[in-house]
Amino acid sequence: MDRLRLGLVQYAPVWCDPAASMDKLLALLREAPATDLLVLPEMSFTGFTMDAASAVPPPSVLERLSAIAGTRRTGIVYGAVEEGRNRIVLLDRSGARAGTYDKRHLFSLGDESRHYAPGSGVPDWNFEGWTIRPSICYDLRFPYHFWEGAERCDLALVPACWPGSRERHWKTLLAARAIENQMWVAGVNRIGEEPRLSYNGASMVLDPRGTPVLDAGNAEGIHVVEVDREMVASTRSRYPFLEDRLEG
Repeated sequence: MDRLRLGLVQYAPVWCDPAASMDKLLALLREAPATDLLVLPEMSFTGFTMDAASAVPPPSVLERLSAIAGTRRTGIVYGAVEEGRNRIVLLDRSGARAGTYDKRHLFSLGDESRHYAPGSGVPDWNFEGWTIRPSICYDLRFPYHFWEGAERCDLALVPACWPGSRERHWKTLLAARAIENQMWVAGVNRIGEEPRLSYNGASMVLDPRGTPVLDAGNAEGIHVVEVDREMVASTRSRYPFLEDRLEG
């Protein structure tokens, strides 16, 4: 499909309580419009905890999430800890797992590198004809994560727990990744409070020229926008900057 209805889930998960967070998500979905792909923040059901055991959602929560995908006929991207890694998972419209990505760059300032193992490599996800570059939060600060194979990618996803105190960095870096790679970029951040940090949201979608087409501000909800894959091709055709990129 050339057009994709993205739903950015901007909410405040209940700290280290996946079941209660799932209840909040279900309440938001009752009034949400149809989507092709729903994207949740990093560590979607717990917040950015360094307690690895608490960050693993119980099977019942994941079963409910899979059922949502199947019932609503939407893909879902969610974040959780699996196998000691900070991971995001892509579910297809049937609720089956269709891709995973483990966070490569661990946030040492917040002790993440002491509690979780880093991922390796830069996978691409395919979702109904769209080539997606997955990333998680702190990865956004490292442009080479997005450069490798950028010419084959249509959309970058950045689920995050990005503190409000650095919101200006968040917005600037999201725009930079869109501009330099000429792809759609969707940053999905949480709102609310954790024991150590507070979050302002500012979930955004930017087009391949870096123009914001959605800015969720700090409003809780599921924010939906349609993105067009043809715009990636037309931007790169008119401005063939990626062809001038040097290797290494």
